[in-house]
Amino acid sequence: MDSPTAQPLAGTLIDVLMERARGVTAELPLFTALDSAGDRTDRVSAAALLGRVRAVAAALRAAGAAGDRVIVPALPGLDFHVGFLGCLYAGMIAVPVPPLRTGARHRATVRNDRLGMIRRDCAPVAVLVSTPEDAEDARCADADAGAGSEPAPAWISVRQPGTQVPVRQPGDAGALSPARTASDLAAVALLQYTSGSTGDPRGVIVSHGNLVANQRAMRDRCEIEPETTVVSWLPLFHDMGLCTGVVLPLVSGAAAVTMEPATFVRDPRVWLRAIEAEDDVFAAAPDFAYDLCVRRIPEAERAGIDLSTWRVAANGSEPVKASTLRHFAEAFRPSFFREEVFSPGYGLAESTLIVTMGRPLFPAPVRHYDRVALAEGKAVPATASADAVELVGCGRAVTETAVCVVDPETRHPLAERVVGEIWVDAPGNCAGYWGNETGSAEVFGVRTEGAVQGAEGNYVRTGDLGFLEEGELFITGRLKDVLIIGGENYFPQDVEAVAGEAHAAFAYQRAAAWPLAEERNGVAVLIETAERDQEVLAGAVRAAGIAVAKALPAPVSVFAVARNKLPRTTSGKIRRRACAQQVAAGQLRPLAQWASR
Repeated sequence: MDSPTAQPLAGTLIDVLMERARGVTAELPLFTALDSAGDRTDRVSAAALLGRVRAVAAALRAAGAAGDRVIVPALPGLDFHVGFLGCLYAGMIAVPVPPLRTGARHRATVRNDRLGMIRRDCAPVAVLVSTPEDAEDARCADADAGAGSEPAPAWISVRQPGTQVPVRQPGDAGALSPARTASDLAAVALLQYTSGSTGDPRGVIVSHGNLVANQRAMRDRCEIEPETTVVSWLPLFHDMGLCTGVVLPLVSGAAAVTMEPATFVRDPRVWLRAIEAEDDVFAAAPDFAYDLCVRRIPEAERAGIDLSTWRVAANGSEPVKASTLRHFAEAFRPSFFREEVFSPGYGLAESTLIVTMGRPLFPAPVRHYDRVALAEGKAVPATASADAVELVGCGRAVTETAVCVVDPETRHPLAERVVGEIWVDAPGNCAGYWGNETGSAEVFGVRTEGAVQGAEGNYVRTGDLGFLEEGELFITGRLKDVLIIGGENYFPQDVEAVAGEAHAAFAYQRAAAWPLAEERNGVAVLIETAERDQEVLAGAVRAAGIAVAKALPAPVSVFAVARNKLPRTTSGKIRRRACAQQVAAGQLRPLAQWASR
């Protein structure tokens, strides 16, 4: 059982912010923003943040009422933090989205992209932007694209809200008061639109209570104290970025340093330098980010970076690869990084975020299982070989959370080392999908059949497959992505790994595997590469095809495409269905291909 820290006990995020704004640390840095070079562009204390939040809340109250939705794009610097908390302070429902595409060249498409879909789904009364100039540009884009059937929202600048309501300093008796629902744990705080890796994005209804309970569980598992600093580049419109970059620092009493995702992608050293600058660091990232650091930072520069202060390196949001953990730990050993700092985790938006996570400074379990047995739904331990699958344990359930592995057809709980669908019962489980009763009933508040050993709770169906071993959760794939070959289940990421390891041209590259409609039990693999030599590519796709054909009793087709061509979600997950559709439509032109006979 995790031991709770002695940090803020107030109810909602707004309660916590107000508590910190009048406490002994009111004037200490809470959030700090860095630019692309790693230099500070903005820094705010809890007291100053509360004043800026109130100004935005006042402008929002002039535009709508409690319970109305407000679009909060991934704004630069600390503008997102101010805007998001301003929505909650006003009692409105925040809807985090990717950065707005403004400017003349985007005006014709602004209403047909992801934002347009979200706006039609949640009918916002306002959209937040950074500056008045951004607001005017967005209004023009809206007008050029056509108003549509829904009312036009108000466009409000976070930096200059332009409200006529007087906003005083946090300590003044006449300061703007928070909405009643801002302190109601049951009230809706935000709609977290899912990334859409297996379908259209849906708005998960997240309450104030969900947010605080889930991130207190993260706080306790990772032993985050006021002396800890969260260093993050993760997109703030994504559940992992929002929770770890905004919610976690508030509920734990910690500080946070943030930078744009593009800054990390351009130069991962900025992230590692920011970690080096702090004394006790929690930093989370998807698996690909650790590989990117290895590839982008030259060996000669690694010894000049001191990562000894990095205590928790959370790895989640996509499948965790043992090879990633090994390569990063080996590459940054001269930087004083220790492999036991890695804490793999598992979570999903429908449960707010975190479900399981490894304990800090305990080595993550890496185990091998028989490939054939795993296809039959049984996790049989094996020695490391070409016939074994290597899996990383994603930790045990966090505080007050129960994980059950269930037969997705019968809904009966399964024994240890038996693969099934992962179900979660936790305080972070959300209320459902916005305006989607049918989808909500399929996923939220479900119950098992023939429940045993306390497995009768109200669960969220994750759609993910895995198994438990001595309480440790191992992920094997997505239920909707499973490849059924000869009546057995094979997992696409396993097939993708086999293809990627077959030739140096595919090392560290993304891949997607899916069933071939025109071939009975056939499998297609699409894999990215930076290689352009046709002779080398021909040998590479042939090697990958032969390797996959040896692992699967099925016809195999392998296609190589240029880097960054595979369709992905906003959080970076491969959209396998979209890959299949684009290949079938001739939209993804292969550089080379190979098919078994």
